[in-house]
Amino acid sequence: MKVSLYFIISILLFFMAGAWITHRPADRPILPPSGSPASNTGATAATHDKPPLSAGISAEPNHPNMWTKSATLYKDETLELHFKTPNPAYLGLIDPKEHFFYLVFPGESAVGALTPLVESKIFAGLNTLKINTGLLKADPYTHGVYTNQPVFVRSGTYTFILGENLHVDDPSLLTMVFIQYVHKPRPAAVAKDIAVN
Repeated sequence: MKVSLYFIISILLFFMAGAWITHRPADRPILPPSGSPASNTGATAATHDKPPLSAGISAEPNHPNMWTKSATLYKDETLELHFKTPNPAYLGLIDPKEHFFYLVFPGESAVGALTPLVESKIFAGLNTLKINTGLLKADPYTHGVYTNQPVFVRSGTYTFILGENLHVDDPSLLTMVFIQYVHKPRPAAVAKDIAVN
């Protein structure tokens, strides 16, 4: 009897340990994978990744929930994000060093002096959101930091993330837009001299 009880307990512990190892809750927002537009081209992308197709299941065209016409921005310029409403509760941003910021979240969940750029309730009905790169401050999602921090502080690719929950393992649940940002004023257009004979 003792042998079978030890055997049953061992088997249960084995299965519990296996389930514990395979279940990994996401404690950080998902980052763009290496080789994605965020890591190499800076081009604007605004759709979910499509899940693999199974036999007999047709895929609908994937319509973007968030997009922009500005693939490249410079210091103090304004980005205009467009949305297909109703919007989910959260909008986040990942900077070139993979630091995460919350831009939109429920106001009642704010801590200290952290405030959303727009509260989730208002954001739900917005078709556009204008963001000035020189003025934007947001929740840096950093332990012990309870004031909004400047976001656009270095050149590189910034990834906007839209979703009901930004802490997911499946990127198909999110909409992402990639922006190439240059941390200096836009160069002035140079007029070309035209020689007339």
